[in-house]
Amino acid sequence: MAEPTDKPGYSFNPGPPPEVTSFFRNKGLKPSFAWEDVEAEEHAVAFTVAKAMKMDVLTSIQTALSDAMEAGVPYDQFAKELEPRLRKLGWWGVQEMRDPVTGEMVKVQLGSPRRLKTIYRANMRSARAAGQWDRIERNKSALPYLVYLLGPSEKHRPHHQNKAGMVLPVDDPFWRSWYPPNGWNCKCHVRQITRREAERRGVSESPRIETREEFVARTGEYKDIPIGIDAGWEMNPGAFRQANAEAYLRGRLNTADPDIARVAAKDMASSWRVQRIHDGSASGTAPVAMLPDDLAERLGAKSRVVQLSDYTAAKARAKHPEIEAGGYPVIPDLLEGAEIRLQGATHLVLIGRGDLPWVAVIKRTADGAENYLSTLYRAQSKRYLKRLRERTETVRD
Repeated sequence: MAEPTDKPGYSFNPGPPPEVTSFFRNKGLKPSFAWEDVEAEEHAVAFTVAKAMKMDVLTSIQTALSDAMEAGVPYDQFAKELEPRLRKLGWWGVQEMRDPVTGEMVKVQLGSPRRLKTIYRANMRSARAAGQWDRIERNKSALPYLVYLLGPSEKHRPHHQNKAGMVLPVDDPFWRSWYPPNGWNCKCHVRQITRREAERRGVSESPRIETREEFVARTGEYKDIPIGIDAGWEMNPGAFRQANAEAYLRGRLNTADPDIARVAAKDMASSWRVQRIHDGSASGTAPVAMLPDDLAERLGAKSRVVQLSDYTAAKARAKHPEIEAGGYPVIPDLLEGAEIRLQGATHLVLIGRGDLPWVAVIKRTADGAENYLSTLYRAQSKRYLKRLRERTETVRD
């Protein structure tokens, strides 16, 4: 039975923990005509809104959602501020659009109060649940079990209601698919509990996950979806992202979808460990990026991992207050698209695009075994950039 006194491990006000905002902020943008055009794995790493085919529209919606997450903005304020922007961009009301799959012109609903509410709720709940998963994994030695709980809805889906009160270990395969939310407007959640509480409640047997075969007309393919979960919600995005970050660190995403590898790099750079080292509450090192093979070879590095040390973080806090704990994902971005230069035999200088871009310096150790982020800062002037270029060698323009 449901336990109405239990509360979810996250709240909508005030702003969420940093894991939530980094999960959402690190997503790339993926225009799509229909929700079904994007696989569940892609939803975990890309922000998409059905019928939002232009990047400026997607960017506006993602920015508004990101700001709302960070500030704990309620839906009414979110919609009031976003609607005028979308109207100005022409993304509002019913319009005719060409379906890229069928080639036909069809009437579609673009922006509307109802659609904004769906966009707000779906993204808030999925991002907060994914952020919660990151904390679940960190705390599972002390809190090794999860209990499935229903939300405050008046009516519950039968398959969700049947899961209420189920207690399983964090590592049980059940949570790879049945980790809420498990569908549109699903308000189910989990709570992490101790072994003692799990034993008191009664640990459940790991259930067999029954699936249904669903035909996706837009792709012409059949998919196996767990019965009781809406299509597109059948995967734990937090676990998927975490597994990708670990695979990226082991160098196993070299041939993966570039969007997945790109988000994995940013997730690694915005991890809880990096944030704690940055704010001085943890010592040691943490990975913030991976050098591409060609840059590692040019630098003479035996490892591709770039680490942030507590020493560098302390210097950054003192000299460059513009760097916030969530700012390190700029390193993977710079490695991907910045101007790259070599300073001496041991330093890579990354210069971002624009007038006063981010500048990062990566240093390899004398034996080539390790690489460290030496510094990260905003360029002070064009004159400074000119002098920097004069004393370094071009690797990539």
